[in-house]
Order: sequence, then C-alpha cells, then structure tokens
Amino acid sequence: MEEINVLEILGKNMHDIRFEKNISLQELAEKVNMDIEILRKFEAGEFAGATVQQYVNIANALGVSFQKIIKSIQFIED
Repeated sequence: MEEINVLEILGKNMHDIRFEKNISLQELAEKVNMDIEILRKFEAGEFAGATVQQYVNIANALGVSFQKIIKSIQFIED
C-alpha cells in the first residue's frame, strides 16, 4: 500500500481552492493573520505543527467548508 502524506493532500487542496478563487497567498495571509512563509509551508505539506483550527480558519477565509479542504482523504477504522 502506498503511503499517503496527509499534510501534502491538505496543502494541495488548500492551494487548488486558493487558485480557483484567485486569492493570492498574501491576501490569504492577511485574512487569517498568519505569516506568508507559514502558509507556504502549509501548501507544501511541510508544516507538521498545524492545528485543525488553523485549517478551519483558512477554509473560512477561502469561503469554503473545512470538509472541502480535507476532501479525498480517506479515514480507515481499525
């Protein structure tokens, strides 16, 4: 089974939504009151210290639901 990096999926989804909505990284950074370099790391899937609340805030700033950011992530029950 291929290993899936959840942070990369979240970052790609976030980037795709931002691109679709024509929102610059700078604009998003201002809306969520976050450093632009941190947001770059979010989109690159390189920010392991991210919280769910930060993703919710980003989703809100992008005008979408949190579910839209986590789309395509499949959770498997043990």
